[in-house]
Amino acid sequence: MGSISKNWFLLALLATLARFSVQAAPAVNGPETDPYFSARWFGTVTAYKTAVPRHDDFPPPFEGYDPNETNIKIDHALIVGGIMVGTLTAVHIYQRNAWWSGDRVPFHVQDDPEYALNVDKAGHFYGGAITSYLSQRMFQWAGMSVESSVWGGFAFGSIFELYVEVEDGFAPDWGFSPSDAIADVVGAAWPVGQYYVPALQHFQPKFSYYPSDRAQAGKHEGNAIDDYGGQTYWMGIHVDKLLPSDIEPYWPDWLGIAVGISVRDYITDDHGIDQENIHSNVILALDYDMEEILPGDSWFMKALKQGLNYIHFPSPAIRISPSFIAYGLYFY
Repeated sequence: MGSISKNWFLLALLATLARFSVQAAPAVNGPETDPYFSARWFGTVTAYKTAVPRHDDFPPPFEGYDPNETNIKIDHALIVGGIMVGTLTAVHIYQRNAWWSGDRVPFHVQDDPEYALNVDKAGHFYGGAITSYLSQRMFQWAGMSVESSVWGGFAFGSIFELYVEVEDGFAPDWGFSPSDAIADVVGAAWPVGQYYVPALQHFQPKFSYYPSDRAQAGKHEGNAIDDYGGQTYWMGIHVDKLLPSDIEPYWPDWLGIAVGISVRDYITDDHGIDQENIHSNVILALDYDMEEILPGDSWFMKALKQGLNYIHFPSPAIRISPSFIAYGLYFY
């Protein structure tokens, strides 16, 4: 199965699950039923346990907070601004030393659709998504309304990621990649989609990493960000939220599944990528919902647990492509 067909396989799988998760259904009266986000699964009408906007069961970040109104707390806003400026500065210094050192060249476009067998596009999507989510929560803590913080997170996530892409456009060994930029923006838009289409909350981008053999041997000339041989990008699925009501009680609410994609035997040398051995993997693994596992109902703890859900922790898994392999614990 080639890299393109594997990507289509993942898209088809997610589209099939999404079809069942968002199909419209007649309204069901009841205090715990949201008629706008009911689901029909094999003819059974059920109501998602969490198919309401996330802020509905989120405690306020501080006393007097109104989720529908923006009322900036100056001290919180100054802290958030300092964190964001400091982060941008640190990233610029790190990127400059890692990739942007040397002479700058005129801005140029250099797309790389086959780079790392497209796994880097999953990385750009993930980077946009987690940056958008984290900045969304910071804006909310600063006093922005829930909806404004969602869009603020999207704006900051997009600008943050696109800034890196634009700087790449002036680097002699790189270039502005339109496909990377699209993945960045789509990723930053994911939390926005989760806000307006709550069924998307049951699909969670995740990431796992363990240094590749080449990195551990000191032969990888880059850094952890481009050590694609040690990375896996996942889409976690909250299974219990998608099951019919008569089956859901038998499935642990903290246990999900995740579909992951990675690239292995990704070896670079003076002549580029080892095209003979490089291959992509498709992994199916068990997954954990940290919102169901960890204690704590404060605003901070809920935000922390949602943030931890962007990480895929080691779990039993099987590789389903290019060949079958079973793992007792899949680390990366």
